[in-house]
Amino acid sequence: MKIIIIYFSLTGNTKKVAEKIYKILKTKGIEVSSFRLPSGEKKSFLRQCFEALVGKTYHIEKTPQIENYNVVFIGSPVWAGKITPIVNSFLKECNLSNKNVFLFTTYGSGFAKSNAMKKFEEIVKEKGGNLIGKIEIQGKKVEQSEDKIKEELEKCLKEL
Repeated sequence: MKIIIIYFSLTGNTKKVAEKIYKILKTKGIEVSSFRLPSGEKKSFLRQCFEALVGKTYHIEKTPQIENYNVVFIGSPVWAGKITPIVNSFLKECNLSNKNVFLFTTYGSGFAKSNAMKKFEEIVKEKGGNLIGKIEIQGKKVEQSEDKIKEELEKCLKEL
């Protein structure tokens, strides 16, 4: 089994979750790669939140090739109740047909985080992906999240 973790992180919280997922999968002897989506233009956090809210997408110069992977993990912060524009852009351009997909988000206040995950799931299904798991982690609790991540990974790996 080959797994790729694709994520965007501005403050580092989503990156920390991606790193925890990577470490857990590696210790299980799974072949895993990681790809951090570029942040694109330098814009203020508030501007990027507005762009997330209105569904803006960006052109991504370099995207990961996912055709040789069995499972795709995709991670995004939640901004203004939405996944980030760069993750939206990746999803718009990729082909998830017949791919097993695990979603993860990090959030601040939790305001509308469930709406973001629901839309994230809808996009994956529209793109032909098979959702095998998901996890939402509050940014300030990322450091204490390893057990929760392990538990969710165990569930989804049993399904494969």
